[in-house]
Amino acid sequence: MKRFFLPAHPALRLLACAVFGILAAIALPFSPFGWLAVALFACIVTGLLLFVHRKRLLVSKLSALLAVSYLLMVFAGFAFYAAAVFRLVPSPSLLSWVGREVIVSGIVDARPVVNHGKARLRVSAREVFENGRTTRVDEPVTVVIRMSGDQQFRIQQGDFVHVKGSVGLIPPASNRDEFDPRWYSRLKGVHCQLFCVGPWMVRQGVQPTSSLSFGLAINPLRNYLRSAIDQRFPEGPEQGFIKGMMLGERELVQEEVYDAFRRTGTAHVLVVSGLHVALLAYVVNLALQRLRVTLAGKWLSLFILVVVIALYCFVTGNAPSTRRAAIMASVIIAGGTIGRKSYPLNSLAAADLIILLFNPLELLSPGFQMTNAAVVGILTIYPWLSSLIPDGDGVLRKVAHFFWSAFSVSLAAMIGIAPVIAWYFGTYAPSGIIANVPVVFFSSMAMYASFPMALLHGFGGGVAELFGLSSWLFANVALWFVELFNRLPFASIEVHPDLFGVVVFYLTVVLALYALVSKAWGRLAVSVLIGLNLLLWHEVIRPVPDSPRMVTVNAGRDMALLLSSGSETLLVEDGRRPMDRERIKRQSSLWGLAEPVASVGMFSADLDEQLQPVSAGLLSASRQFVVRRPADRVLRIDSKQRSWLFVSGLKRLEQTPANGGNVVLWIGRFTEKEWSRLESWVASVHPQRMLLVPGVAMPHVQRGLLERFAMQHPVVEVRSKSGQTVWY
Repeated sequence: MKRFFLPAHPALRLLACAVFGILAAIALPFSPFGWLAVALFACIVTGLLLFVHRKRLLVSKLSALLAVSYLLMVFAGFAFYAAAVFRLVPSPSLLSWVGREVIVSGIVDARPVVNHGKARLRVSAREVFENGRTTRVDEPVTVVIRMSGDQQFRIQQGDFVHVKGSVGLIPPASNRDEFDPRWYSRLKGVHCQLFCVGPWMVRQGVQPTSSLSFGLAINPLRNYLRSAIDQRFPEGPEQGFIKGMMLGERELVQEEVYDAFRRTGTAHVLVVSGLHVALLAYVVNLALQRLRVTLAGKWLSLFILVVVIALYCFVTGNAPSTRRAAIMASVIIAGGTIGRKSYPLNSLAAADLIILLFNPLELLSPGFQMTNAAVVGILTIYPWLSSLIPDGDGVLRKVAHFFWSAFSVSLAAMIGIAPVIAWYFGTYAPSGIIANVPVVFFSSMAMYASFPMALLHGFGGGVAELFGLSSWLFANVALWFVELFNRLPFASIEVHPDLFGVVVFYLTVVLALYALVSKAWGRLAVSVLIGLNLLLWHEVIRPVPDSPRMVTVNAGRDMALLLSSGSETLLVEDGRRPMDRERIKRQSSLWGLAEPVASVGMFSADLDEQLQPVSAGLLSASRQFVVRRPADRVLRIDSKQRSWLFVSGLKRLEQTPANGGNVVLWIGRFTEKEWSRLESWVASVHPQRMLLVPGVAMPHVQRGLLERFAMQHPVVEVRSKSGQTVWY
């Protein structure tokens, strides 16, 4: 077998076949049963070849045909698995009840999340009740519950619940290149959501025996840790920071604090991942050192370590990054227990294979890709970087090596993860290379102080208070460093690479690393120059699309509009609440528009605002737009090429003179009477284009009538919360 590739990394070899199989299943329009036929054929061929060459196996001699058929079997097997999960839905499916009100009974199989006035939980549905009829199902569903005030939500993971609500499709991304809930849920096998008007629509049922572990161990432990943090920490950002690190409750981190972590490239600290699992494994392994003197003690310590790590994974939500780190740590420690040498890359591949065996579509999730990119960067680039300043005997040499090693870990992780972050989020944090050193250090110290605080919380009040104070102090220092680097002018920059740029970057890094290891300086220079030239010429020859003249930006129920004259951009807001300016700025960049020079309030002149410094006078920065207010809640904006009329209410529209330009109408009611009036207005004015914005309280029947009106008039569109209106 040494004749074939990656002889010391069998798990990595299998992972490569699995990855290509999953990607082929998603990209190619091939039936899952076709992949199954290929897998069965390869399995039969592999079995026949094993029987024919059974004598050669005794001396570890395998034919090339046997190796190819075996790898083909793995490839096709994962392709079938991924295609079945991605393209098939269970029968009966909750999709059959879309648009209807039902009662769903099932087990809460993920930690509920409560934020922004809503509670979200994933329920593994077992029964659907409608009109006196019960149907057995086996499908996960996302439940969205509207919360009001300070209502307490007491449902926990593992509870059996009965939920009454309306079944609907999960909405897609609201704006270009933003998080897509429908795609993310599809990767998790979830196709529908159940919307409840309040927590009183959720009732807890009898606890099934299959989820007793949550009620007996996991939920009490999670509540104990949460209680320890609440009582030993004062309220503030430090408390939410520690809860995010220890329990994975990132929703408790303040928005401005999380945004600072994201801008400085240190947001991974708030997600329970390899860092936290490694810290826990180190503490547990250190405590069990005296037990590892005998063979039985080694196996017992391994069992205890695996149980502790597994329990911690379930307590923190069992995220892919946590599972990967837990499996990898268990594989490495198990290899040491049985006396086998373990290769870190092979252990990482083994952990990924186990995760993909549970759900092959995890390969496409950003979290899975980012954690693997960071770990691979550390495992491959860090050894070479840290060797540049080797350890020595002197104090200065040791201090220099310590700080250089910490910086090398941060730099290696950033090299690995930067293209993935830029691909998904359109940003890159140069400050993260340095910011990760103090932030990770003090975050780790806060975690180390939190472990004894939680352990002594129940009986060692004074000592637990001391450790809690120490943890709070370290968390405070970590937050201070995050805020410090967040104030830097270039803490985060926007960059939007395409797939070609990401692939070229990684190929350049691989070739450059190979040249460095081989000390082939000429190859190193050639690799870097070829990579830079490919990226440069790709940007030069890539066609630049035309910029639109109007783009809507969705923010939930609210909406903003970006108007462009070609060289300048004007922002129009509906004024119901402050809009997310970072989101608007990013959408402006994605669509190739200039940064808005000013903001105009649709419903009030008090909301007018200059967004760029000018000498004096509102909108004096704009030389391309003329803004007028003919009446209350009527706005007319003219440029050299376009004219826009913004009106709230059909009556005001009929009373306002129009010149046949572009019209945006906010309308709260639409019946047959409004149909006739609006149709007469459109026939008499002949607008170039018209966008209808339905009110928040408009009934579904009237909204459907409005969409039917738009279908019969080609120049009319209806604003969608799950899509953008783009006019060129």
